[in-house]
Amino acid sequence: MRIQDHLGKLSWTVADKLLFIGYGFVNIVQNNALPAEELGLYALFMAVQTFLFTVSDSFILQSIILHGGDAEKRAGINRFALFWHTAITVGGACILLLLQSVMANFFEDARIAVVMSYLPLMSLVSIPRKLAEKHLQRAVQARAIFVVDIVWFGVMTLLTAYFLAVGQLQSFEVIFIISLCGMIASSAVSYALTRKLLGLRSESLTAGVSWRELLGFGAYQGTAGMLLNVIKQLDVTLVQYFFNTATVGVYQSAKTLFRFFDESLNAITGLVYPTTVRLVREEKEEQILALFSKMLSFGVMLTLCAIVLVYAGTAEWLVSLVLAPKYASALGYIKLLVLSTPAMPFLVLVSYMIARGDGKFLLISIASAVGCGLAALCLVGYLHIPEAVPIGIMTYYFVEAIICFAYIRHWMHFPTRLLWRAFPDTISFLKGWKRKNGSGNDSSKNNLSKNEGN
Repeated sequence: MRIQDHLGKLSWTVADKLLFIGYGFVNIVQNNALPAEELGLYALFMAVQTFLFTVSDSFILQSIILHGGDAEKRAGINRFALFWHTAITVGGACILLLLQSVMANFFEDARIAVVMSYLPLMSLVSIPRKLAEKHLQRAVQARAIFVVDIVWFGVMTLLTAYFLAVGQLQSFEVIFIISLCGMIASSAVSYALTRKLLGLRSESLTAGVSWRELLGFGAYQGTAGMLLNVIKQLDVTLVQYFFNTATVGVYQSAKTLFRFFDESLNAITGLVYPTTVRLVREEKEEQILALFSKMLSFGVMLTLCAIVLVYAGTAEWLVSLVLAPKYASALGYIKLLVLSTPAMPFLVLVSYMIARGDGKFLLISIASAVGCGLAALCLVGYLHIPEAVPIGIMTYYFVEAIICFAYIRHWMHFPTRLLWRAFPDTISFLKGWKRKNGSGNDSSKNNLSKNEGN
């Protein structure tokens, strides 16, 4: 495909990503306004809700994209997705609601029960948005996705400004209202845009699809995605168990700033994955080796530069600039988290496992890394070292990176020396650029001399 043929969709996609970046600043403003205990409660709420939706997305909603292109089966697939998505998200939230007292006692915080009581409502109003998201992705409707997201972020931004103006953005209940109203508005627009795509009407209940087959789809990847969410989202529940809600709030502030690296990793994966799938299908191992060696080498080089910048004083400046003084202790967390960034480029190698259809090993690798991360976080908790809370997710990054690199070394005989190719490649590029511009300047001088002579 030629990029120029798809500039419209690409432009709307870029605009949509800019919305997420823009709302990140609003999110920081919200964090600064909330007391640490209230932010901690909201972080727990979002972690549990995100976990439920990740489970549904991994096992259920992906079927809309994979099989929804068949118009004859679309109605059955949509009913399948609607039924099981509701069962997992709303049903799971209701189970947690019934267990709210047990969870409050377990975490030794009575307000945990309040958090659980809000989950079913948020899960319910989120259903149209999540279903629409998959339908719009399947139909490659980038502009419609942008419209849905701008309504979502726009409503939450306006409400945030209002509650700040009246001095009421100080509790979990208020930030929940902001999120709820944004989700209701977004779901309403989502339904309006996709109601014709749903196609739920059909004479047959299953409409030519096997629910058993759809439930079995992506079992390995679905389970792996669920486990990954445990260490990346639900780690705050362990922080709450071993420490307190205020610690969760400070840790969440650090994770908000660290999200820049996570989003960068997601962006790189989004670019590398489709190319890897094509190259694996065409059995072009030399090109795969070149792709991964450049990605890993330049990724490691850039993250090492980031570490130098952070420890040279950038972190102190950034924290003082964007975070309130009450979250100053997040600086220690950020300095720890950034030490794990050199491992992050290696996680893109997961795309090679998926492209080869090695879902079983993918699950084993992520389960091993998540297990090590949780064990490390529990050790930090039992030793009661709140300053070392990020060790859990850092351990996950390093263990998964080691497994991924060992995997590509085994299947592609990846030479370790290629990890440093960024340095000679950069020097070679600079020499070529200097030579090109130097020769261009010489030519200009020669032409000028000739003109003067004439």
